[in-house]
Amino acid sequence: MKKSIGIDLGTTNSAAAIKKVRVEVLKNAEGELITPSCVTVRKRLMRKPEFIVGRHALEWLRQEPEQTITAVKRLIGRNFHDPEVQELIASGRFRCRLSAHSHGSRNSIAIQAGGREFSPEEISAQILVKIKADAERVLGDTVETAVITVPAYFNDKQKHATRAAAALAGLKVSRLLPEPTAAAISFGVDQVSGDEGKTVLVFDFGGGTLDLSLLAISGGQIIEMAKGGDMWMGGEDIDNLLVVHALRETAAREGMDDVRLRALIGRMEPGQRSRFLAELKLAAEKAKIALSDNPEVFLAVLGLLTDEDGDPLNIEAEFCREQIEELMAPMLTAMLKLVRSLLAEAHFTKDLIDHVLLVGGSSRIPCVADALRQEFGAEKVLLHERPMLAVAEGAAILSHRLADTQECPACGKETGQHEPVCPHCGFDLAQHTAEQGLVDIVHAAAHDYFIRLENDQRFLLIRKNTPLPCSSTEVFHLVDAEQELVHMQFYNVVNGREESIGDLWLGIDHDMFSADSKTVSPDAPPRVAVTLDIDESNLVSVRAALVGRPEVKVAGTLSRGKADEKLFLLLERTISEADQKGYSTYTVADLLCRARSIIRLIQQVVDERSGEVNESLCQQIEEKISKAVKIAEAEEAPLTRIYYAESMLTDYGMLIETPLQERIRKKIERLRKADEEGSYEETMQAMEELELLLEHPGLNTAHALTQIENACEICHRTEPDKAKRFMRAAAEVLAAAEKGEEPCFEQLEAIMPEVEAVLDQHASSTQEIHRGIRR
Repeated sequence: MKKSIGIDLGTTNSAAAIKKVRVEVLKNAEGELITPSCVTVRKRLMRKPEFIVGRHALEWLRQEPEQTITAVKRLIGRNFHDPEVQELIASGRFRCRLSAHSHGSRNSIAIQAGGREFSPEEISAQILVKIKADAERVLGDTVETAVITVPAYFNDKQKHATRAAAALAGLKVSRLLPEPTAAAISFGVDQVSGDEGKTVLVFDFGGGTLDLSLLAISGGQIIEMAKGGDMWMGGEDIDNLLVVHALRETAAREGMDDVRLRALIGRMEPGQRSRFLAELKLAAEKAKIALSDNPEVFLAVLGLLTDEDGDPLNIEAEFCREQIEELMAPMLTAMLKLVRSLLAEAHFTKDLIDHVLLVGGSSRIPCVADALRQEFGAEKVLLHERPMLAVAEGAAILSHRLADTQECPACGKETGQHEPVCPHCGFDLAQHTAEQGLVDIVHAAAHDYFIRLENDQRFLLIRKNTPLPCSSTEVFHLVDAEQELVHMQFYNVVNGREESIGDLWLGIDHDMFSADSKTVSPDAPPRVAVTLDIDESNLVSVRAALVGRPEVKVAGTLSRGKADEKLFLLLERTISEADQKGYSTYTVADLLCRARSIIRLIQQVVDERSGEVNESLCQQIEEKISKAVKIAEAEEAPLTRIYYAESMLTDYGMLIETPLQERIRKKIERLRKADEEGSYEETMQAMEELELLLEHPGLNTAHALTQIENACEICHRTEPDKAKRFMRAAAEVLAAAEKGEEPCFEQLEAIMPEVEAVLDQHASSTQEIHRGIRR
């Protein structure tokens, strides 16, 4: 039977667990309950790179630090230009080189290792591959699905990237579970039974993040009432405090200032510097862990750093608990501020909290628990018995609950998940689940969700802490009734700062509007209904549709910094440049038609489940955008020319001899094929051939009538009397032609100068490309 497990995918360490009759944390291939979240990428000649994960990768950290990746969770769903990422690079704490991804936008990030670039999702996937393989070895069966935990304060891009990492690892994600909620599940199953109700503040202080969740636990139900925290506050930052202090201590002992010491480190060969910083980081982490159980520890990194004369400069420092408490004082103040802000946001006071549950490896630091005891009272603060395993245990319990089948606690045989009574032995499964297991979780939105409108206005779609799943639909006006593109930008607000969660582009083909549509007035300006959905995993999806135009289907997926967003930004730049250059109406019409087609292609570039990029399609789209730029700069409009020729054949084909019609159709198809598949030069050649044929004398009357019809459309709203006069003249000429009479050329000659003036003025006018929305 295929298994479902719970996975704590941590910044520093990861773990997996499964619930059968009881919860079991699964040992890895090294016989340990915890797997370091560490990946070494080894380059292999003419072959795919080799990945070493876990304990063995930590050993490679000393030998190949620049190829070994730790704390990748801090980068997942992030972008290269984030201030925190730039600070991480500047401090030298991340040994591998970071850059924007070559196939992504500036909102992407890539890790350079093993001679290649990897997304954080790809590296995280390798950790999950090992966890999955180790679990399958222990269980003797295939692991197909998992509940994977994420920080409660992860934004949509980070959660989406985590799901993509799981897909790359061959795992189906049944739920992304906030880590504090997972810890509360583990705690609640043991501590809260029956209808007893508790309000629990979970304080999850791990390797990379501080997560806070205010939960109500009662009768097997957990309700998320509020979330908070800091995604850049964790054990990694404490390690850095110890590193900085150790360097200062060494500099003071050697009679030099910090600047000189850091200059010595900066002059080291890149490989030596990376190895030195890796050793220093490992020594600091080891000292931090030891300080939880010992009053004093000693940190030393010997023989790797030298002074200007080449003499050894050993890094040595002694720490006591008082010193680390002093170093952590600003961090502890920030933690308490976040806790108080969370309670105020939820309209709670400290006396309403029954328990403060501490989980995560960094919560074992004595001064952390002491600060919370002073804030809430010693009797309320509980350190989870298994702080490093609680999250994996909670994930396993939920994974068991979400699975299709379960094992009967009485007879051990497989039964349906929702069977009230075991069909094999008659055991009361429903009562057992209510008394001993998890019945339900009511999740809540982690952040406020906004959409950006025209003139840089913001509109709140979903408020933070709204119960999940939830959906919000709002109707917006297009900036211009005739606009053919809509660009929508969506944001989270995290600790008062906007963070993009992706853009959505839509193309609107007004020619697709059904003439017999009865749902709206023909003259009613189009409106777009935008729906934002958030599921139980806090994952966002967006839908959009034109109000009252069900025959016009518009939909898309959010871009999240990958190749699709890079292409969208390239398209946006092309359109913005067209606005600045003031192209003619027909050139803009041609560009808009190309943009709609390109948007549909871009939405197919990234696999929504795994995040994998279709490189071939990317290249095709880049070529199409480049071609669109060249055509616009040349002030040409091949697609408009195709539309004109097809309209003439459709409306006035009866005036054109059949052989000539066939020649025109062949030229149209040649131009269409050249435009879709050929180069810019091939397209221009095919367009010239069509234009030359359209000068055939046998098309004079059809030409004139098509031009009159176009002029009518232009004058319809602004000069209706002129439009009626044009249409009467065209009707008389057409009626005569249909009767087999000679066309009244005098009448055409009288009206055509006025028609041509209208068309010339329209062709020479410029057009702004609107793509915004407003309330």
